[in-house]
Amino acid sequence: MLKIAVCEDEEQHKKILVDLIGRYPFETAYHLTTFQFGYELVAATNKGINYDIIFLDMRLDNEDGIDIANEIRKTNKKARIIITTSLIEYAVLGYSVNASDFLLKPFPEEKLFLVLNKLEIDIRHSRSSFYEFEMNNEKVFLKSDEILYFESLSRKIKVVTFDTAYEYYYTISALEKELDPVRFVLCHRSYIINLKNVKSIKTKTAVLKNGVMIPISPKRNQKVYDAFTRYMAGSME
Repeated sequence: MLKIAVCEDEEQHKKILVDLIGRYPFETAYHLTTFQFGYELVAATNKGINYDIIFLDMRLDNEDGIDIANEIRKTNKKARIIITTSLIEYAVLGYSVNASDFLLKPFPEEKLFLVLNKLEIDIRHSRSSFYEFEMNNEKVFLKSDEILYFESLSRKIKVVTFDTAYEYYYTISALEKELDPVRFVLCHRSYIINLKNVKSIKTKTAVLKNGVMIPISPKRNQKVYDAFTRYMAGSME
């Protein structure tokens, strides 16, 4: 799921931006949070909420957007920060905090949609290389190539690699929405497999490269086979 933040102190501009974001046809589920003041956004990031995309106004009452962005960068290096401003001169300042882009108010829809499309693709590609989750209040990063499969265990997810396994609290339905659908496929209500590490697909079974056999539910068998065929064809191009 994408975590999006909008930090804007003018209610009219905030409403316009939120409405436009709501119209964009995201391919990934998202959750949007709004802030009126920069210090509220900084407090949220300091608590460990890592937003993927942040729309940040350059002038927030008595606050400076660049100062806010610098505070965010102390705890979140990967956030895609989009500078919002009424003056093109302020947009240039965004490069000092590694801003991804800028939007001039009152937010042209075409430009906003282009920005969101670019960011969504960028984030998806980034996530396809690494998988990140939290376990025992610590961030764990795994290379996607190392993951064999995910298994749902009641309220937990077990992620299995060639060398080890981890368990953390999450749901398989939420997990499926976050993963790259080209690489990862739900083959059973309790299993998501990494097609890169599938050796072969048999009736009702996916054979992984380490020999482990993962069940495929009958209603998903054709879908899994088709996904595996497309993935193998793409990897050989």
